Amino acid sequence: MIIGGLGLRLSGLSQIGFAEDEMNKLEAVRAYDHGDFSANAEHPMLMKVLMDLSMRGARAWNAISDSDISEEAALRFPNILFGALTVIPLFLLTAAFFDRRTALWAAGFWSFGVNAITYNRIGKEDTLMVFFLLFGFYFFLRAKQVDTHAKPQIKKFLNWSSISFGLMLASKYFPHYFGLNMLFHHNYHVRQRDPDEPRFTTPFNFFLLIGIVFLIANPGLFLPSVWEHLNAYSGGKLLKHTGYLFNGHIYSNRMSDSPFWGLPIYFYVLFMAIKIPLGALVSFLIGLFISAKKYREPGPRFVLFMFLFSIVPYSLVGAKWLRYTLSLMPYVYMGAAVGAVALVAWLTQAFKKFKANESLIIGLVSLVLIVVPAITAYASAPHYALYSNIFGDRFTARFFPHDEFYDDGVNDAIQFVCEQAPRNANIVSEVPGLVRYYTEKFGRADLQSRVLSDPNYTPAADTPTFVILQKGRTYLENQKEMKDVQAHFTLVYAGCIKGHTAAEVYASPAKVNVPVQPCGDARP
Repeated sequence: MIIGGLGLRLSGLSQIGFAEDEMNKLEAVRAYDHGDFSANAEHPMLMKVLMDLSMRGARAWNAISDSDISEEAALRFPNILFGALTVIPLFLLTAAFFDRRTALWAAGFWSFGVNAITYNRIGKEDTLMVFFLLFGFYFFLRAKQVDTHAKPQIKKFLNWSSISFGLMLASKYFPHYFGLNMLFHHNYHVRQRDPDEPRFTTPFNFFLLIGIVFLIANPGLFLPSVWEHLNAYSGGKLLKHTGYLFNGHIYSNRMSDSPFWGLPIYFYVLFMAIKIPLGALVSFLIGLFISAKKYREPGPRFVLFMFLFSIVPYSLVGAKWLRYTLSLMPYVYMGAAVGAVALVAWLTQAFKKFKANESLIIGLVSLVLIVVPAITAYASAPHYALYSNIFGDRFTARFFPHDEFYDDGVNDAIQFVCEQAPRNANIVSEVPGLVRYYTEKFGRADLQSRVLSDPNYTPAADTPTFVILQKGRTYLENQKEMKDVQAHFTLVYAGCIKGHTAAEVYASPAKVNVPVQPCGDARP
């Protein structure tokens, strides 16, 4: 499963250009090389340190071999690796709550699930957070399952849990998941104590070790400049754009718009309905139903608790992004595993009179729930984010264009401009980091980068100007400007991915004599 999952996550990795968010990581890594650990300070250091090591390793490998590992692949590789390895803590956690058979199903769903694959392939913090989070859950659970007389064993498990939670916090500042773990075990018991058994109490050292590990893995927090940056970031002072194009309407997506003034509360439910493979979705619904019936048992109760306490708060928060669903998927896959085991049992009983043995039933169910979705995922490579199930196929790039494209295809649009634009022309976009990186890569540092939504920028009539428009980067601040460009500039390039328009280039004056082939979803 690890090897297969790693292969799917690596497939076509260099073919996808950087996203603007990833440029922030790349610039931070370059700053780290010069001893500056204050870059991209709104996020912890651990992932960027691993990225730095990966990129150093790629440069060293390229220097001594004929390989040409791209910076895109090198930057994303730590997440690819940890994403594939997440089957280990997911398997262990599921086995501790249920059994090994259920755990194997959960691991299979993660390894070959297109939704986990998609967000393991981007340079964001969620992958590392989920990896260490599941280990933190697992080791704390094991401590709770041990007889409280066995203090050395409990201490060992608690120490490993502390280390895991500390590294989770050093991956992403989402401490509420640690709080959910404590809340679950405070309210529910995973085993019955013997009459003479002492009560379990979480020692202060458990919390202290979390803080020590967190600070060791995230020493940048000691820098005053980091705190200044965090203060500005948490106050919304660094927010340059607001708005998320959803079903043709631009919704505000700020935290301050919570709970009902941001993106619709059904955002994540809709994601599950149209973006999760149908077999896994049906299996999850079966598992959710069974878990609700058996809610008194620790495993089903954990699935219900974590799923509901993840999706409900996320749905009420005004700012929503599909990459946040990566932390939801372990519980979805655990529920789907419960459903798969039940489905196998039901089918074995139903076909007992036909002498169909359980192994055959397991093979057939695996084919439907794991193998076919894995093949479908492979067919979606490298543009995994555009995958939709049979219910959502006709809605692809309609509800979640920002997350489904995630700046995919913009590098090709920039390359087109670099090949066609005269010297010192303007290149206007909403992704200045990408423009800066790829114009340098393509040898066109002379091009002048401008930001379309910048209120201080006005296109000059006498300067050759190329504007890159992306459906997924339609904001409240730029929708008027985008309409003006479409009305007065000439379309000279349309970048298509699986029949959908990823990026368009408009030029003024139209000196580029290139026939434009519109994408399948292009406007008449």
